[in-house]
Amino acid sequence: MHSHNRFDRPALYKALDKQRAALSLTWAQVARQIGIATGTLTATAKPGLMETDGMLAIVRWLGCAPERFIHSSDGMPVPEPPPATDFRRLDTNALHAALDRKRRSRDLSWKELAEELGPQFNASMLTRLEKGGRIGVHLLVSAAGWLNQHVNNFTRPG
Repeated sequence: MHSHNRFDRPALYKALDKQRAALSLTWAQVARQIGIATGTLTATAKPGLMETDGMLAIVRWLGCAPERFIHSSDGMPVPEPPPATDFRRLDTNALHAALDRKRRSRDLSWKELAEELGPQFNASMLTRLEKGGRIGVHLLVSAAGWLNQHVNNFTRPG
């Protein structure tokens, strides 16, 4: 059985708020420094979907890698690589290609791969990655975990 990684949004929000307070900044000032909307920051505190590029910008501002906020369901630590120093955006094409390579090597259908990633995913979510666009953090974290790779392996300078 595959271990499922999950992104800890409350921990991200706590780290974000701690750094904001330490720098005596308002949420609007932090948003300007990061280059994202204030609503993206405040939404970090709430449950639900989180868009990947916003998360990547936040962790860069915090000076860490996304893996600091990723936990494995089997209790194993998720190794943290060095943080990216430049602004990074998700490269959905690279993620799709890596998933497709491993899927083919294991002789899995897209449906079977989606089932391995978790019940919230389906085959069409995965095949759409080839077309680019935005995805939620939960899909990126689950896919990177399944591939046994760091999140930043699927980013590019933006």
